[in-house]
Amino acid sequence: MAWVFSKRCQQALKDKKIEVSIPRAARIRILHLLERFNEYYDIISDNGFVGSTTYLNELPKKIKAELGLPDLIAFPESGDGPAKPSNLQGFILRGNYPPYLFDAIELFCDLLEPAKGSNFQKAFNQILEESNLSWRMADGKIFPVDSSYIEEQITRIAYELLHEMKFQGALQEFEKARIDFVNGDYSGAIQNANLAVEGAIKGILIIQKAKPGELFRKIIDSGYPRVLFRLFESFRRKHPEICCNYEE
Repeated sequence: MAWVFSKRCQQALKDKKIEVSIPRAARIRILHLLERFNEYYDIISDNGFVGSTTYLNELPKKIKAELGLPDLIAFPESGDGPAKPSNLQGFILRGNYPPYLFDAIELFCDLLEPAKGSNFQKAFNQILEESNLSWRMADGKIFPVDSSYIEEQITRIAYELLHEMKFQGALQEFEKARIDFVNGDYSGAIQNANLAVEGAIKGILIIQKAKPGELFRKIIDSGYPRVLFRLFESFRRKHPEICCNYEE
């Protein structure tokens, strides 16, 4: 199962701390983007039959499976009347709950090979930027942003590092901290950021439970800080624009 946008932001959406509104022009561009990156690929059925399908053919099933929806729902093309079951195109252009569109985009991006996923993400972010929408995609996940630079540089790189090290617990807490920060919940952001740090340390030490004080003693005694310092040096050389204020 995927931790898609509407799941990650469920409470914030419920509390109306964040709201998603995607104009029709942007939706049309997103539909064309999905079609541009759509491809055929082979599938093998349970009885061994080999066939072919496309990412967009499979996307509705993934959306319904992830969200527990019996159907994709969208408003009528005429704009009159209640939302009704729809095909994928109608769901993208006129879906009745905009956060689900972000879910669909994340699920589609996850189907792509890494290089193509990266190109898709860049093209999607360009649509958002040109549409003056305060959202960006980083590492296949869509988040509210207060600065394109922060999302595209600092946040993206943090995601890549946590994802690469497979620190899933720390990654989830980092995502929560990011959402809290953007929404002005600084207490929540600090709390979740601390949990993310603790989760990263647990991942490094390969332990499940420990109090914060014990965690920091263990990481110091392990000798890992020296390793982490060398990793930071490598990171600083690779991204001098972010670490330019660091002093030896």
